[in-house]
Parts: sequence; C-alpha cells; structure tokens
Amino acid sequence: MKRNRLVIFALLVLVLTLGIASARPAFAQIEPFALTDPASGARPFEGQTLRIINTEVVPILAYEHEVLDAAYVEASGVILDYTNYDQGALLPVLQTMCAAQGDDYDIMFVEDGWAGALEALDCLEPLEPYYMAAPGDSHPEDYTLRAFGTVAMHNETWYGMPTLVAVGMFAYRTDLFSDPDEQAAFQAQYGRELRVPETWDELMEVGQFFTRPDQNLYGFNYRYGTPNNILFDYMIHFGFSRGVNFFDANFTPLFNTEAALDAAAFFTGADFLALQPPGRESFQFGEVLQNFTQGVVAMYGTESWAIPLLLDPEASTVSDVTGFAPIPGWRNPETGEVQRALLSAGPAYMVNRNISPERKRLAWDYLQLAHGMQFARLLAEQYGAGHRISVLTDPELVAQYPHLTANYIAMQVGIGRPSTPWWPEAENALGQGLQAAVAGTPVEEAMGAAQAEVERIVAENGYNDGTFTYVTVEQREVFVCQLFARIGVSSPECGT
Repeated sequence: MKRNRLVIFALLVLVLTLGIASARPAFAQIEPFALTDPASGARPFEGQTLRIINTEVVPILAYEHEVLDAAYVEASGVILDYTNYDQGALLPVLQTMCAAQGDDYDIMFVEDGWAGALEALDCLEPLEPYYMAAPGDSHPEDYTLRAFGTVAMHNETWYGMPTLVAVGMFAYRTDLFSDPDEQAAFQAQYGRELRVPETWDELMEVGQFFTRPDQNLYGFNYRYGTPNNILFDYMIHFGFSRGVNFFDANFTPLFNTEAALDAAAFFTGADFLALQPPGRESFQFGEVLQNFTQGVVAMYGTESWAIPLLLDPEASTVSDVTGFAPIPGWRNPETGEVQRALLSAGPAYMVNRNISPERKRLAWDYLQLAHGMQFARLLAEQYGAGHRISVLTDPELVAQYPHLTANYIAMQVGIGRPSTPWWPEAENALGQGLQAAVAGTPVEEAMGAAQAEVERIVAENGYNDGTFTYVTVEQREVFVCQLFARIGVSSPECGT
C-alpha cells in the first residue's frame, strides 16, 4: 500500500511539474562561492558580523543559540549580532523595515504564517540559487515534505531554513501516573485504570482527578492569553482532531461549522477551564511552561519546542519524571475511532532581500551550517530536540529519546496554517473570537462574529472571487517535490 502511494504521488508530481513548467520561479544565477567548512578549516567570512532580528519566544531557540550558534562561531569566526523582540511586536517591525526597503538586518525570524505578508513587500530572498551555487550542509531533503513546505517555503519558492518544526505533543508527570495510591484512588472513583488520557473525555476525567487547589495541583493548562496563542492551542490540540480546517478551496473560512463550534465549546468551556490554575485566561508561553516545570499541573498540552526545557534539570523541578505521549484525540461516536491530527508549523530564518550580495552570501553561510545537518545532531545529542529526518530516525538517538519517533510521524502528517499576505490579520480575528468565548460570550455568537470578520478580510483582499485557491498540505508537498527535482535531490516521500 505504501509503495502504491509513493508511485501515485510521484506520478502526480511529474504531471504537475510538466504542467506548470512555464510557471517555475525564475532566479538570477549566482556564481559558486566558498563556505565555512569545519572539516577543511575554511573560514571565508571570518571577522564579519551577521545581524539577526529574532525572538526567543519558545525554549528550543535559546538552546539552539547555545549549541548551534556556538558551533558556527567556532567554525567560522563570524560575529553574531542578535536583536530580540517580543513575539507580538516582531512582525510589525519586519513589515515596517521591509516597506522601507531597509537593510537593517541580514536574517529575519519569520513564522510560517508571516511569509506571504513579507513576500508581498518583496523582502524575502529566494534560497534556491544559493543552494545551486554552494549547497554546503543545508540538505533540504533532510526534512519531511510537509514540514519543509510549510516552514521553509511560501508556495513554490524556498525562502528559509527552519529553526524548528512545531508539532503537538502531550507532557505528563510519570510519578503521579505510576503512584500506587493515585492508581487505587482513581480506580475507586472512576472504575477504570489510571492512564495517560487518549480521548477528550479521558482528559476531562483525569484532569478532574488531579485538580486539587488545596495542594496547588491542577489537571493541565493551555494558552489563552493572546489571539495567536489561543488559536493555535485550539487548533493543535482540539480543532484538527475534530476535523476543523482553516478554509475550504475557495477561501471560505470554516470556523462556524459543527466541528469548529464543538471543539471551541470544549476548549473554552467553564468545566474545562476550571481544571487549570488561576489566571488561565492570560496564560502565554511562559506561564504554561512554568506551571508544568514547577509541578503545578499534572499534564501539559504543548509542542515539540518545549522538549529541551522540560528535560533540563536546571530548568524543571520535574524533569526526571516527565513523559511524553500523543495528544488526546476526539472519539468519533459513529465509528469509535480516536481521531488525531496535528499542526506542523514553525519559524524559519529568512534572508532580507534588501541587503548587499556580499551579505547575502554571509547569511547563506550561516543558514547552511548553523542550521545544517551535522550541527543538528549536536542539539539532539545534548537536549533530545530535533526536526531533521536524520536526527528523528537515528537508532541511537531514538533509543535515548523515544519521543523523537512520535515527532517524526507527526511532522509527516501535520497540517500547516495559511501564509497569505492577510493571514496575520485573520489569525488575530479568530483568536479574539475564542478569547470572547473564554470571557463568557456564547460560542456560537463569538465564533460567528470571528467567521464574519475573516470573511470580510478575505473579501477586502479579493480572495473571494474565485481567482485564488487555498493551498492544501498536499499541494505544499508537491511544491517541495518540484523544488527537489529542480535542484537535483531525491526524497523517498517524493518517490525519488
């Protein structure tokens, strides 16, 4: 069956590639140039300064700077100059710089949902010519198709090197779940064995069981504090599993469907919120992490970017009793099947198109090596984190960090968020709708208002007249395979 799927997919890629050959991206050729090479000792950019505008919104980024940047600086002699912004402030800063054709920074931290907005400002430098001139250690084929197509590319064009690929995962306290007294008490109360929840109903039961305010212990926590945070915890942990998607093929938003309302009612409901620590309405990245690492919650719906910190004994008081599992799914009442689907998202470092050719070569040198294949292993060995296939499937690493296998599977099937130029505005509207539901507005009213606002945004940008078609994850896979065919690399997922 898998072989047949690969054959069919390869034929599809071939047909589509031939069919749109005239529409292939056209790039100016770049002459071959020297790169930093730890093996030979080549340091062609030694002494130069690379300017990076960044945010350290999730833990793995700090660990990457500690490991990957240190290795690159040692190998290259390049000085890395970071300017950090809060996540919520970064996109407006980038848009302002790009609108002015500014060259303040060489490399930009770009979330997958922002690429269309920055491409529209002609601010992103295509990377395909740099790969053809000097591939180095970049190895784009070392990512799953969906992850690379979502994070590194915007439609047909390769713009960035992923700094992380975020997929949903579920963290839990192994000491609580394995405690004989807890097991006996749960059995007596619920008439079944205490186990890590596999469904929404089980999540509620186990959450209720561990919610003990007098002991400063609660069932779990999720992010509700910003429109971005609440929308993606809703989609990652509940919406996708329930069958929710962002748009249909004609860019009609899908947030007032039965599935979307059902997932929103569960995620924002009073009973669900009551199983989380006080202040939950304002929780962002930091608060939910701190609650778990300080032992305040028994379970934590999170993403793969949290792994290094959760396993770091210097950062977490429960690092030695932290386990990982798939997210709880929605049980289809008609089939009994537990449905799980995940977001595959994340930021990439992208090159500012407005800098000089010399600085673009320096930027590519950093991307291909600091975020290349050989240094990725250093991060995985030390902290159990990674997003490249070579790391996620390495037998020695998997034996040490079993969660890598689950992350690999999730990265193959994840669903990406939109990246149209107006998506950040739509994302904000949808998140505000969910926040209104948390504050007490009836779910149908809150999500209906969000649906109407996104419909307005779509129409205002001319995406409702049939000219544009929503790019699915399957189409993104095709775009990646077309890129790989152009640059001459093979991928089992492409059937090559």
